[in-house]
Amino acid sequence: MTMKLSNCKILVLPYTHTLSHLSRPLEISKRLSSQGYKISFGGDSSKIHFIKDEGFEVHSAYEPDPNILFNNIRNRKLNFVDNDTLDLMIESDLRLFEKLKPDIVITDGRFSAMISTQIAGLKHAAIVNASSTAYRAIPYFPLFNGLTDDKHPINSFFSNLLNPLNLKFEIFFFDNMMRIFKRLSKKYQLKREVTATNCLCGVNLTLMADIPEFFPTKNLPSNYHYIGPVTWKAPKSKILPDWWPIDKGEKKLSYITMGTTGESGLFEKIYDTFKVAENMISVITTGEQTDKIKSIPGKIYVTDFMDGDTIMEKADLVVCHGGNGTIYQALTFGKPIIGIPTIPDQDFNMRMVENLHVGKKISMNDMLANPVHLENEIRIITSGNSDMEIALSKINKQLGQINGAFTGSQIISNFIEKQL
Repeated sequence: MTMKLSNCKILVLPYTHTLSHLSRPLEISKRLSSQGYKISFGGDSSKIHFIKDEGFEVHSAYEPDPNILFNNIRNRKLNFVDNDTLDLMIESDLRLFEKLKPDIVITDGRFSAMISTQIAGLKHAAIVNASSTAYRAIPYFPLFNGLTDDKHPINSFFSNLLNPLNLKFEIFFFDNMMRIFKRLSKKYQLKREVTATNCLCGVNLTLMADIPEFFPTKNLPSNYHYIGPVTWKAPKSKILPDWWPIDKGEKKLSYITMGTTGESGLFEKIYDTFKVAENMISVITTGEQTDKIKSIPGKIYVTDFMDGDTIMEKADLVVCHGGNGTIYQALTFGKPIIGIPTIPDQDFNMRMVENLHVGKKISMNDMLANPVHLENEIRIITSGNSDMEIALSKINKQLGQINGAFTGSQIISNFIEKQL
């Protein structure tokens, strides 16, 4: 590496309130750091200790209140962030740029960055889900329910005919209902217009933490790259609870996690269901969202966080919120999924899970109203499903050949070598 590249300064701005947006750039940054790049982070949540545990410096950066943000998203408010909050984010970005003078900015979930990096004239790479791009092939909100997806395969005649129409309408509607991004693009005379649809993407480079078989896209530009899932490799010595490992004997082991964007009331309903489940031991990670459920030795074990790979390897079933990272982590180990989505992103993810026949979705309202829905799905999945087992085996083999953190770090490194 030349002196110039070894002195290259990278600023990473994830949405640190959610572990998925924090962990993906953290895993990629660990690899870039090993190559000699100088990396620092920005954030202000309680979860920044996970970044510091890896030896990175973290500077204060304003972030939206997760309770307000996710309540807006859950309630399907198109204006998911108010103008003042977006202005505060941009101002915080620019102050940090002036202080640290990075050569490139990497973001994940920072919807101010496409604006602020262009204002500052900085290179910008972003890690996103394919669903958060304008090039997704599957509509976010299906307007033709019953005619596509479940009734007809993704590449069927009806899907190929109706999905593009659906996508054009929803993108046009979203971008024009949430016009603040377009107004700021005009105000700052940005070379690349920022919209509500593309605000999580990169100005120069967009890395999609997905595989095309799971989240297909169309007409993808050359600076958009599939890198595959990037899952958290936690320091096991710091995050494995005292009661691990568990001797499950002849029983099934279920892993329940609602990420860091769940509804705390769901944990109690799920907890009560698994408390009486027969021939099953359960591990629940709460993501610090509730302290109302406790371990029952020999039956249920509760902790805030745990290394996902460790528990996934031993689990027979995963019950989750339908988060992108958790889904891929489960599928990498070939585990069936029961998803209870709490926000539209997760509902979108679970549609893909059902399309691939690797799990089942239960709506949050159904679960809160009557937990028997969960009991029924547990019974069906754990009793054996040959079609699901075949589908899980197929995607498990495919994901086993992918290393998203390695691929992402290589693409960023190659970009830096060519551009800086």
